[in-house]
Amino acid sequence: MDKKRIAVIFLIVLTNAMAATAILPMLPIYVEGQFQATPVQAMLVIAAYYASQFVAAPILGKLSDRLGRRPILIVSQIGTIVAYLLFLFAAPLGDAIGVTLGMSGGLVIVYLARLMDGLTDGNVSVAEAYASDISDEKSRARALGLIGGAGGLGHIVGPGLAFALSGISLTAPMVGAVVMGVVTLLLTIFLLDESHTPEKRTVQHTATADLSVLRLLASRPVALILGAGFIVSLYIATLYSSFSLYASRVLFPDASAEVVAQNVNLLIMVFGVAGAVSQIFLIAPLVKRFGEQRLVVLGGLLLMGSAIGISTGSLPVVLVAMLAFSLGFGVSFPSLQAIMTRFGSNDTTGKRLGLLKSAFSLAFIVAPLMAGFLLENFGAQTIFYNGALLMGVATVLGILIMHITVPGTAQVKDEAPEGGLLRHLHH
Repeated sequence: MDKKRIAVIFLIVLTNAMAATAILPMLPIYVEGQFQATPVQAMLVIAAYYASQFVAAPILGKLSDRLGRRPILIVSQIGTIVAYLLFLFAAPLGDAIGVTLGMSGGLVIVYLARLMDGLTDGNVSVAEAYASDISDEKSRARALGLIGGAGGLGHIVGPGLAFALSGISLTAPMVGAVVMGVVTLLLTIFLLDESHTPEKRTVQHTATADLSVLRLLASRPVALILGAGFIVSLYIATLYSSFSLYASRVLFPDASAEVVAQNVNLLIMVFGVAGAVSQIFLIAPLVKRFGEQRLVVLGGLLLMGSAIGISTGSLPVVLVAMLAFSLGFGVSFPSLQAIMTRFGSNDTTGKRLGLLKSAFSLAFIVAPLMAGFLLENFGAQTIFYNGALLMGVATVLGILIMHITVPGTAQVKDEAPEGGLLRHLHH
């Protein structure tokens, strides 16, 4: 493992994650206040990014295999910086173009910015490929674990930075994100050389058996795991995308948008710390004691309890509920990932985990729109009533998973599967 280049990649992923999480909590309340967006329109700002990322991520991965990692990293970071700048200047740009589509021109520019950001955001997956390129078989897991750790750390430090900046204005975290984007771009240009050289690109790899997605889904255990993963992801995505709007209406109804953003960032930072602690220190002993299948059920129950607690609107209860959310989040999805790896050969592990990751990404498209619809038509608290219902269904699926026979013996790794889940939550 090339420690110098791994350190640079670590810094790139860290600053990218910090920038992404610094702006996430303020996006819905910012567009609602600045551009008079409806709740559904405000939630669409979140969904637009994930929809375009869902389409573009596999293409960027293939391009990095064909053209090299470095140019894709550079292009993706330039796209992110341009998207942040478009967001910052959305109001004057919107007035200049004079678009009227049932919304302000500024909001149209915001959607274009989010779509561009998603289409060019291949930072983490390409960074992982880069880390894999410069590592040998013995050090690869450690290298990928460091990249995942950088994403997780960014999701703790980023909200802390936003907590400080949002006291200035709602756009201050966006300015900070632009600065961090420029830093990561400069690191890539001046400190990274190409890891996937033309010589490596010409090497012909032995073809592995191609197993279609339909054949994978025909497996009852795989379908159960995928269903549970999607529903858990729906609730996780619901909380992340809508919590600021919920807080502005229920937890802090008389506070300014800046104060709401500060408080939400503080809560998310505490959640990030608790989630990291649960993944690093708790999941291994819990797996050893209860097994991954029982942890899926335990995680579902904790997440269901968190939704009920948050729906009360009582701040002390919400704080306890967020801790329950952190622990449920920390044990449920990694356990599903670990179980998924055991249903098939090593040749198809990547495809099976890719399906679970796709379910996670798809949830971040569906959940914001669902949350916006519920908020607009039935009130903010119904978002979390619905979350409790979702997690009740996920718990039932977890009980069904608990009664299937899982091949092999549970293995506890030093890192959570896929380097931890926090890194999936960019933007």
